[in-house]
Amino acid sequence: MTLGVRRVLITGDAGAGREREFVNALESGPLGRRRLDVLVAGHHGSATSSSPTLVAATRPREVIFSSGRGNPFGHPAPAVVQRFVDAGSRVWNTAYDGAVRVVLTRSGLEVSTQRHPGWSRRSAVDVGDVGVESSP
Repeated sequence: MTLGVRRVLITGDAGAGREREFVNALESGPLGRRRLDVLVAGHHGSATSSSPTLVAATRPREVIFSSGRGNPFGHPAPAVVQRFVDAGSRVWNTAYDGAVRVVLTRSGLEVSTQRHPGWSRRSAVDVGDVGVESSP
C-alpha cells in the first residue's frame, strides 16, 4: 500500500521465497529502495518469516507483530524481533500492546494502541530476553 511516499507492507503468512518477490517488486517500484513506513510481520513473527533479506531491504520504521498473549508457539521469535531492532525499527506486539492503529497521512504517520483494561505494558517478548520497545 502506498500513500504519497508512505509505504505499508502486509505479508500475511508469506515465507522467505515469497518475501524475495516482495523485495524485488518494492525495489523496482516508483519508490525504489525507500524504507518502509510500516510492516506487519509475517506469520506472527515466526522464525519462518521476516527473513534477513526482507528486513535488510525494507528497514521498516514500524513493525507490528500480530500474536496472541501467551501463545504456545513463542511468537514472535526472539531472533526475528532482534533482527528488526537491529535494523532500527520500532516494534509493536498485539499480545502486549493490544490493537495497533496506524494512521497514514501525506506528511507522516501516527501509531496508537489500545490495551485491554488491566494489561500492563511488558518490556519483553514471551520467550528469551529480547526487549520490545513500544513507547513512541
